[in-house]
Amino acid sequence: MRSDLPDELRGEFITLHKYHLSDADALKEAIATSYKYLHGWMVWAQKPPTGESILAFLAPAVEKFGAGADAHYATTLKEDGRYVGGCGLTPTVGESALEIGYWVDVRFLDRGIATQSARMLTEAAFGLESVERVEIHCDEANRRSAAVPRRLGYRLDRVESHELETPLATGRHMIWVAGRGASR
Repeated sequence: MRSDLPDELRGEFITLHKYHLSDADALKEAIATSYKYLHGWMVWAQKPPTGESILAFLAPAVEKFGAGADAHYATTLKEDGRYVGGCGLTPTVGESALEIGYWVDVRFLDRGIATQSARMLTEAAFGLESVERVEIHCDEANRRSAAVPRRLGYRLDRVESHELETPLATGRHMIWVAGRGASR
C-alpha cells in the first residue's frame, strides 16, 4: 500500500483520522467498554486492553501509516469529535487489493457508523491507482458485520473454512468483494 492515503476522511456524520498517540486514552476506554462484545469477534480483543497493548498498536499505526503497511484510522463523531471506533485498510489479501476492517464502540452500534466508515475506506482505496479490489472478511455468524458489505453493494465471493480464533466464531469466513468501477 502506498502512503498517499489521506490522513483524514470526512463523512456525513463521522470523521476518520490517522491515529495519533494522543488517541490512546479514548481508544483504551472504548475497547474496555466494548470488551465483552469485541472479545466474541475480534482476534485482537482476546485480552482486556492495557496501556501497553494500546501503545503496542498505536506506535506502529502512527509511524507506518499506509507506507506498505496497514492504514489505521480513528473513527470520531463529526459533531463533537468523540471517539467511537476504529477502522483501516490492510494489504493482506493479494496483489492490487486491500482488506477493510472496522469495529464500533458498543455505545454507538446501529447508527450506521461501520457502514459509513467502510464506504469512506472503499472510496479511499479505489482512489489509489494500484488498487483493483477491496475485500471485507467476517465470520458467517457475525450478522452485524456482514450487513455492512451487503449494504454497500459488495458481492459475497466465497465462504472459506477458517481456524477458530474467537469465542463466537463458527470457523467459516465470508469474503465480500468490490471491484474498481463496480456499482456500490
